Amino acid sequence: MSNRKKTKNQIEDEEFIPKAFQKGTPKRNKHKKEKGSKKRNIKKIILIIFIAIILISGIALGISAHRWRTLAKQMIANENSTVIDIDGNEIAKLGSERKQKDISLANMPDNLKYAYVSIEDERFYSHMGIDIKRTGAAILNYVIHFGSSSYGGSTITQQLVKNLTGDSTDSITRKVKEWWKAWQLETCLSKEEILEAYLNIIYVGPNIYGVEAGSQYYFNKSAKDLTLEECAFLAGINHSPNSYNPFEEKDNKEKIKKRTKIVLDKMKELGYINEEEYKNATEQTEKGLIFKKGEVPAGDGVYSYHTDALINEITEDISEKYHISETFAMNYLNMAGLTIQSTQDSKIQDQTEKEFEKSKYSIPSKNGGDSSQAAMVIMDHKTGQVVACVRRTR
Repeated sequence: MSNRKKTKNQIEDEEFIPKAFQKGTPKRNKHKKEKGSKKRNIKKIILIIFIAIILISGIALGISAHRWRTLAKQMIANENSTVIDIDGNEIAKLGSERKQKDISLANMPDNLKYAYVSIEDERFYSHMGIDIKRTGAAILNYVIHFGSSSYGGSTITQQLVKNLTGDSTDSITRKVKEWWKAWQLETCLSKEEILEAYLNIIYVGPNIYGVEAGSQYYFNKSAKDLTLEECAFLAGINHSPNSYNPFEEKDNKEKIKKRTKIVLDKMKELGYINEEEYKNATEQTEKGLIFKKGEVPAGDGVYSYHTDALINEITEDISEKYHISETFAMNYLNMAGLTIQSTQDSKIQDQTEKEFEKSKYSIPSKNGGDSSQAAMVIMDHKTGQVVACVRRTR
């Protein structure tokens, strides 16, 4: 029965079925091809957009990395920028109010370098800016304590980044940026350059920065002459300098002994000192370190109103130009060793300041409130430059 020929009516019925609805007809195949072609085009467009985003992001990261490395290299010189007037005379040293004094790594005793490495970053010489093991432990501790943990995971390189940028905000975003910047530093600076910059920039006491100034302050001698136990003391106070200050009224002797011994223990554990050196230093620590307060000179940080205005403007300009915070920009000015040309005419500036010392510019309030304020700005009418400015508020 299945092999019977089709009747005439069956053939005629099939012929009345529209070809568009017949399986395998040309129109339907054409529709499928067009639909498939559109899908392929959409996929191509998405792929192109994805590649463009990656390229743009890569270029942006490259520019940002180059900018950061350039700024950091200038800043590790740790030299105060100088402001000069229109006659080329120095009128300000930016950042000179900080008590600091640089010393080369070659002039530092090995014990000082190894004391800091031991207690702050024992894998310093083997990592690329980030200690994966320590960072992982810090993250785990952070999660376990629901974000309230103070467990430290920062390497020496990361700490240098923090000191350069001035960014110490407590956030994951800041930490990720710090990791990236630390890795960038490791790609453009040697370990010796990083360690030297770090030891010359860190805060070690009341307005004291760097191990040389710290040595002068605590022991009244250069860092190159420090004993092993004195090196251990300096490295030990790094996490909280003011709480170990021997010159405060509070008796810190036992606290200092305990912390110094912790550093000595770590140095011995890592093989930086032998048993005999460890024993002698521990005995001296137990007897009590001999502190002798020394003087570390510093500038007063007092500038003319003209220079103050100049610093504010330059800080804002640098912040906008390099897309960095104003704190970072101010650190850059203090440490990059720039020469800044001011429009101040010091002769005129001095004269206006002397004039404003006169009592006639201070008029008492009739209501018993603040006295009147007075200000003066002098401009060169030919150039439009401000050559002097002064203000009196009392």
